[in-house]
Amino acid sequence: MASVGSAAHFQRASLLWMAVITLSMGFFAWTVFWPTKVPYEQLGPLGSFVQFSIW
Repeated sequence: MASVGSAAHFQRASLLWMAVITLSMGFFAWTVFWPTKVPYEQLGPLGSFVQFSIW
């Protein structure tokens, strides 16, 4: 059993990774629950990839 003063076992993730994951999950929810409202043409290669991978 580790003592209270020992080094932490868990580290906080970087702010960049937290932002990337949060935005990715939001985009995923948007494409799953409201696929008709996503402007696929304006998203470039990402839009065409998402549009054809979902349908």
